[in-house]
Amino acid sequence: MRRERDMSGAGVVTGAVCAALTGLCFVWAVRSAQRGGYLKAARWVGIGLLPIGMYLTGLATLGRRVGSALTDWATNLAFGIQAWAGVAILAVGVSILLVVRMVGARRGGAGESRPEARAGGDTDWAGLAGLTGGAGRSLPTGQAQAQQSGGQAAAGRQPKPAKQKQPRRGRDDTGLGNEFAEIEEILKRRGI
Repeated sequence: MRRERDMSGAGVVTGAVCAALTGLCFVWAVRSAQRGGYLKAARWVGIGLLPIGMYLTGLATLGRRVGSALTDWATNLAFGIQAWAGVAILAVGVSILLVVRMVGARRGGAGESRPEARAGGDTDWAGLAGLTGGAGRSLPTGQAQAQQSGGQAAAGRQPKPAKQKQPRRGRDDTGLGNEFAEIEEILKRRGI
């Protein structure tokens, strides 16, 4: 079973271009060999075999078809009404995602993806209720009781802010700081 070759006008031109490139590379290889650059000549022979090999395996024809398809797509994108409608819809979708991201950043990232929000940590529930018109989440039990009692218990004392770990000087946030500390400790033990 022999596979039929594409012998249309474009197929013949593709074969001729590949053969011409192979011949040109062989000419450069001969000239390099005459000058004493045998490694360079061998390199040109290797490069010269690529175009004709691509043609014989069908990769050159595939590349030509992909190029033709990309050209058709670009032409339809530039001049087609349907394509511009798609571009407009993509622009609206990306704009919505960007606006949502900016609003989330202004709120302090109170989304569900933060670990402290999932764990019920130091989230400003009253601020969230104000932003959502009171239709947000219900308050955690301790904060709900304090709000129902009018805040009388908390009126005399200020809540302590959550302690945040201060990064050590000279350490980076990539996680390599701990590894370097362990290496330093090993070197100190050995007296190095």
